[in-house]
Amino acid sequence: MSVKLKDIANKAGVSISTVSRILSNDTSRKSNKQTIDKVQKIALEMGYFDIKSNNLSSLNKTNKNIGCVFTSDHESFVSPFFSKILSGIQEELNNNIYNINFHFFTFNLNEFSLDNALSTIDLDGAVILGRTNLETINQLKRKIKNLVYCGINSMDQGIDEVCCSAYEGVGEEIKYLFELGHTDIGYIGPTNKQEAVFNEHRYKGYCDGLAKHNLKLNSSFVKDCYLSAAEGYKGMKEMYLQNSKLPSAIICGNDILAMGVLKALQELKISVPNDISVVGFDNVEESSFTNPSLTTIDVPKVELGKVAVKILLDRINKGHKNQLKVAIPFSLIKRESCRSINKV
Repeated sequence: MSVKLKDIANKAGVSISTVSRILSNDTSRKSNKQTIDKVQKIALEMGYFDIKSNNLSSLNKTNKNIGCVFTSDHESFVSPFFSKILSGIQEELNNNIYNINFHFFTFNLNEFSLDNALSTIDLDGAVILGRTNLETINQLKRKIKNLVYCGINSMDQGIDEVCCSAYEGVGEEIKYLFELGHTDIGYIGPTNKQEAVFNEHRYKGYCDGLAKHNLKLNSSFVKDCYLSAAEGYKGMKEMYLQNSKLPSAIICGNDILAMGVLKALQELKISVPNDISVVGFDNVEESSFTNPSLTTIDVPKVELGKVAVKILLDRINKGHKNQLKVAIPFSLIKRESCRSINKV
């Protein structure tokens, strides 16, 4: 007598659709590990896999060597932004049907030695994190067959990408500030002047956003800074000393940098948002606890990591051949650090 999905569902105490998803390895909707183990065990005991032998592979896990390659100029993988992406990567790997051997590599772009790092490990695929240069990407493409980039600055280098666009996010911030009446909008963050990275699009989003709203770019209101609180603090102090008048709003490259900007403004006795509005980018947890709380762009960081793993494993298993570019939507988080200056 054949075993039906209904029989397994009744014994497991779950729906038929749940059984179907688990036994067919459908990951569109996740079941918890306890339910998955229970359904698979009951299916095996009832002889389902003897009849449907092609499903036996769902119990026989295959080993996979997956790497995460972090390449950056001055950022660390333990930053609030990247640590959240990493947690998404690891969560998705843990929920997978494969036995995953996870390897993490981090490189300073000035001291890059990929050949040595990968000489003893044969990776099935890797997730790339961080801003980088073309030389690094080309080395990775030669060494690792299956790659996916995960982040906010698109690479467009013929590999799969999961991206929450920094370019579009900064454009949305310009639009919001313009609607509040701001026409003098400054920028503190990376402009690609100090570094050789090619996947950095925040400043271009700023420039194009100004042009879209017929706003003038004032170079004295732009400070090229690395993405750190110390750099934000320094950049804001320099802008203040070099200008007789500050812009009415400042866009910061990320939230951590914005915290340095807020500190500098506080010391300069410049009120936020009464005298100047400030926005960040990426919505790290700390941004809601600054004084005032920081207006920012929310990047779904955990989801970025999880989707990157799904795409990478699909690529490894030959589920797709063409380059995939998945756009994860951002959202503008409006908090206390911005105010309207529209005349009533």
